[in-house]
Amino acid sequence: MEGIFQSTAEGRFITVNPSFAKMFGYASPEELIDSISDISTQYYVNPEDRARYRQILREKGIIEHFEFKARRKGGSHIWVSNSTRACFDEAGTLIRYEGTVQDITARKQAENERLMAQKEADEQGKQALVGRIAGKMAHDFNNILGIIMGNTELSLIDCADEKMKTTLELIYQQTIRGKNLTKNLVAFAKDQEPKQEFFPIDEKMDLVINLLRKDLEGITVTREYGRGIPHLLADPGMMEHAMVNLIQNSIHAVSLTPLPEIIIRTHCRDEMIFIEIEDNGCGIPPESLGDIFEPSFTLKGTRDKAGMYKPGIRGTGYGMSNVKKYIDQHKGHIEIHSEPKKGTRVTISLPVVRKALTEDEIKEVKKENLCSGKYILLVEDEQAISDVQYRILTQAPLNHRVDIAGNGRIAMDLLDRNTYDVISLDYLLPGQLTGMDVYHHIRKTNKTIPVLFISGNIEFLESVKALKQQDPHTDHLSKPCKHMDYINGINKLLGTVAI
Repeated sequence: MEGIFQSTAEGRFITVNPSFAKMFGYASPEELIDSISDISTQYYVNPEDRARYRQILREKGIIEHFEFKARRKGGSHIWVSNSTRACFDEAGTLIRYEGTVQDITARKQAENERLMAQKEADEQGKQALVGRIAGKMAHDFNNILGIIMGNTELSLIDCADEKMKTTLELIYQQTIRGKNLTKNLVAFAKDQEPKQEFFPIDEKMDLVINLLRKDLEGITVTREYGRGIPHLLADPGMMEHAMVNLIQNSIHAVSLTPLPEIIIRTHCRDEMIFIEIEDNGCGIPPESLGDIFEPSFTLKGTRDKAGMYKPGIRGTGYGMSNVKKYIDQHKGHIEIHSEPKKGTRVTISLPVVRKALTEDEIKEVKKENLCSGKYILLVEDEQAISDVQYRILTQAPLNHRVDIAGNGRIAMDLLDRNTYDVISLDYLLPGQLTGMDVYHHIRKTNKTIPVLFISGNIEFLESVKALKQQDPHTDHLSKPCKHMDYINGINKLLGTVAI
């Protein structure tokens, strides 16, 4: 579809064809011409595009394939490619412009997706390389630390010389620091999919505070609880590790503050669970805010040129990298607001996953003509997830019949004995068989049964796009997924109208 137009030299449309009007959301060419009195203010979204467009036309009298974002009726935007030439009378006076416009929004979106995918792939590749190196270093370093720590402890038992005892205690403290470093290195190196359990975030946060009570001595800790916070579906170990890292950062940040204070808040809003950790410590320099999630980056120890931290405080450089990694794996967000010498506030938001459909979701399901009463195989080893998915699929209004397999072997046995309408399949499964093994077992005898993969595993995410191109009867959702996305994915594969 190509739009054709003519405009006056002053910037008002004279004529447009129906395709041009439709492209910009107008019912007819007449409506568009009557509505847009000044192209320069109503047509272009970005003023710099308008200025550049005019400059090229003034200098050359013609412009080809000029790409910019244009405004449609109602305020929405599209990307267009514009080719225009200036028309003059016999005296050389500019009398009008005429040209064509093509909608390139789909191409632009594809380009952006490609750039984002490449950026993500580059980042994953970089982290995978660093992770492999870190994992190898951590393994070897732990062996060395074990020898040093063990012999130091033995030497301290019988040491009567106070000067020597002080030296040995210093060595022991440094081995503890090394142990914490390798712990973060190992966590960073592991490319593991989160374990999913429902648990109260307030209890987990209070547990972390209790674990750090010795380090929190002398600091005023204010705990603010929100009301009605639902249980969080997440990996308890990852969340605990993330909270420990964040609170330790605050403890370090207030090490030179006369009246140190840390405020820890938890609350729920708009189907998101929020965790806030705020301190009145040294803050983060503005020029460093963009680097704090980079592996090995730290402002402590030898890099503390401004004396923001108490002498002796060291950083591993991997704490915030791990926090970001954990939150990303749970489809959450992390924001940091900081002012030097005033303090820092870290805000984490994580999606709420309900244990059953809400009333609004049930109403939404009922509005559509969705498939019900189908026979579904649910392959999932995380009981918290399989319980929720089973409840959603089997209860009204869907009323599907569902079998559950907790590993690949059980899944294959059920597939050999039953005929299912659709398979909901996790990628990572206990034992030697993965979801891909189950998938290949399915395709040996059935090339068309729909398979919905449910996984957040990075290794699988890298290959799932190619798989979906080869097999139109497959789709994928990342963990954790919203109830409506899950229902939508099942019904889309069954050939029904998506919600």
